[in-house]
Amino acid sequence: MSFEESLNLSRQLRPMLPRLYHLSRQRIPGWDLTASQASAMATLIDHGPLRMGELASLEGVQLPSATSVINGLVKLDLVERRADPEDRRAVMIDLTDKGRTQVGELVTKRNHSFALLLEQLPAEDRWLLEAAIPAIDRLLALGPGTAEGRTGAQRADGETN
Repeated sequence: MSFEESLNLSRQLRPMLPRLYHLSRQRIPGWDLTASQASAMATLIDHGPLRMGELASLEGVQLPSATSVINGLVKLDLVERRADPEDRRAVMIDLTDKGRTQVGELVTKRNHSFALLLEQLPAEDRWLLEAAIPAIDRLLALGPGTAEGRTGAQRADGETN
């Protein structure tokens, strides 16, 4: 595939992704969290307890922004700070039991709701979506906070992730 073909694919696919995400959220809205707070919680689910700098890196934000997001989640008792067992001077961020429970319930509801949408598609369309999952996983691995993403962020054509 040439770069022009990749660019054309980007023009078609990229605008669809946020709409697909919002479709999932609109059907089962969840609780009142900002997109940044929800993203931080998802990162903690995926990566487990993290230092604030690691969370900021994975989220692609500056440390003060990550701190602000976590402060809001701590106030909601969804996230907690605790001493790093390897370095008592450092702080680890993790979901509380309440946060883990709420995320689990929301994910279950959203998966069920999204499955109902998928059921409305013809079987061939569902098969095509399933076949695309490995490529989407590889694409996501190129994002911020991954070894591939850091390499990709320094592309010669000036584009960043």
